[in-house]
Amino acid sequence: MKITRIRKLAVGAVAGVVFLFFVCNGCAPKRKIRTSDEMFNQNPMQRIAVFTAGKINWPRMGKGGQVLGLLDSKEALEQHLEKGEQILSKKGYEIVAAKSVGIGYCSNNWWLMPEKYGVDDSCQLEKIESSKPVFVYPEFQNDDKSTKAIHALFEQLGQAIIGKRLDSFAPSKEDIIIIQQNTMADTICLNRVYGLKYSSRRKAGAFALGVVAAMFGAYGGTNISDMVESYFVFIDATTGNILWQHGLYFQGNPTEPSAKSIGNVLKFFPARGEPFDQKNCAWKEDGFAYCK
Repeated sequence: MKITRIRKLAVGAVAGVVFLFFVCNGCAPKRKIRTSDEMFNQNPMQRIAVFTAGKINWPRMGKGGQVLGLLDSKEALEQHLEKGEQILSKKGYEIVAAKSVGIGYCSNNWWLMPEKYGVDDSCQLEKIESSKPVFVYPEFQNDDKSTKAIHALFEQLGQAIIGKRLDSFAPSKEDIIIIQQNTMADTICLNRVYGLKYSSRRKAGAFALGVVAAMFGAYGGTNISDMVESYFVFIDATTGNILWQHGLYFQGNPTEPSAKSIGNVLKFFPARGEPFDQKNCAWKEDGFAYCK
């Protein structure tokens, strides 16, 4: 009798969460995309150089702190770069470069996990003491001007995120021009990937706690799920101005993002030769387009 009651409560709790999920998705706010009013008249982008960087976080159990999963980060960057390039190509753009640059910018005071799985209290982790990337792809390990400029841009982007200045992020024009001269692109795209990944043991523990919490009428603090944000910044390679900037979080394994999810991030990114969508988007004086 007691077991049956507990099962009913657990099912009811899950049903309630599912109901709230659909209700919240049904009343989702408009997309807020950073752009300029000029993009509603003319799209200057044709030749794009895409560079990606980021990190996957395994939130640490017990002792607390953020853990950078190196191998998961490599897989995530590879998948996001490949799918992002495919989507931009389908929109008609010429991709003159598509490369992963580095992992772990601005991760000082995080912990580094070389292994792929099994973060727990017994795992031996290394403290990250520097804000420099913990891993740099071979092509970007040299000291030439273009490499330094690309690293500088991702460091600037990371500092803007930490300082909550992403909406006013202003990349260095000098660095942009150096990259333009090296790639001959008219647009520089920075794709920043950030994900959360939990061990199977931790997910199972959170589910068990969630069932217990539901029995006592509590519905918060036990939801653990993998997710990832893919964030894109498209920069005019001549002026250094932001042409299009937007990102979204979506649930799922960050190392296996679907083309549909990344396509949703770029849903309102205009096709080559076409201006910003005036039918579904409106530009406001605050420097953002609001799309429905």
